[in-house]
Amino acid sequence: MKQAEHSDTTVHPDVESSALSKRIRKSHRLTTLQVKFIKSALIVLSVAFFMTIYILANKTNHANGEEGGYIPVVNSRSFEVEVLDGAGNMKAAQQMTNLLRVRGYDVVEMKRNNEGIEEHTFIIDRSGNLDAAKKLATVLGVHQDKVFQKIDRTLYLDITVVMGKDYSQLKAFQSSTERNIH
Repeated sequence: MKQAEHSDTTVHPDVESSALSKRIRKSHRLTTLQVKFIKSALIVLSVAFFMTIYILANKTNHANGEEGGYIPVVNSRSFEVEVLDGAGNMKAAQQMTNLLRVRGYDVVEMKRNNEGIEEHTFIIDRSGNLDAAKKLATVLGVHQDKVFQKIDRTLYLDITVVMGKDYSQLKAFQSSTERNIH
């Protein structure tokens, strides 16, 4: 009978398992570092995301030193507004509608004024929230004596804006025109 040849390299199970366990620990250590890095990156990205949202939500107009030159975004709820063209210019009424919508107002209707052409723009409170109507008047540049209260709950809206022939003189239209020029 022939004996099996003996090789010069001897396999030591302890050495092999020790090397394997070192590689596993090293691999695990890298994985742990990677997990910590990913968690840190997610935290930084989350903070940046929320800061961006906060900044965009609280953005105001500071151009030319004007504070409140734009119609404010309504935070508590969206006021429902009706825009009536009393200037004989439906294009301007559409521009007013777009301006109000961009600022968070829910313009539910835009149409011609049944009473005909008006010299001056005025605002009517329809729901009993005179402060909201006055605030809108201030932002648009409508004088406070042109804000009226005529509550009519059957209309299902809060404010009526009746645009008069003086619409181009309103603060909102002037700043809108300046933005379009630049």
